Amino acid sequence: MSANPDVHNLNMKSAEEGTSMQVDYEDALESKENGKANDEIIESMEKMHMESPTNFKRKPVIIIVIEMAGSGKTTFLHRLFCDVQASNLRGYVVNLDPAVMTLPFGANIDIRDTVRYKEVMKQFNLGPNGGILTCLELI
Repeated sequence: MSANPDVHNLNMKSAEEGTSMQVDYEDALESKENGKANDEIIESMEKMHMESPTNFKRKPVIIIVIEMAGSGKTTFLHRLFCDVQASNLRGYVVNLDPAVMTLPFGANIDIRDTVRYKEVMKQFNLGPNGGILTCLELI
C-alpha cells in the first residue's frame, strides 16, 4: 500500500463482501513505518477475505505443549526455542514438567525451582503420574 501525501483517506474493499473501510492517512503512514511485518499480515488477511483493522497490533503467540511421556515435547520446544532466538524474536519459556531431568534451553519460570518431584513421590507414596499431578497441585 503506497501512501500519497495528497490523499487524506484511503478506501479499502473486501474482495468477498464488497464493503469499504476508511483508513486515515496518518494510520496509513504509521502502518508503513511499522515495517513489512504488518504489511505481510494484512496481505495474508486480505487473501483470506478478511478486513484489515486500522489499529492492528501484533498479538503474542502462546504455545502450550501437552503430550505423553517420551513423545518429544522437550525436543520440539528446544527446536522452537532455537528458531525463535535465530529470528531475533522475544520468547518466554515456562517449564511445568517437574519430572524432566535437564532442559536443553533456559526456562524463565521452572516448576523445579519450587517443587522436588522425587521428594513429593516419596512423601505422598505416589507413582510417577501421581507425583507429577501432585507437584502441579502444590504449585
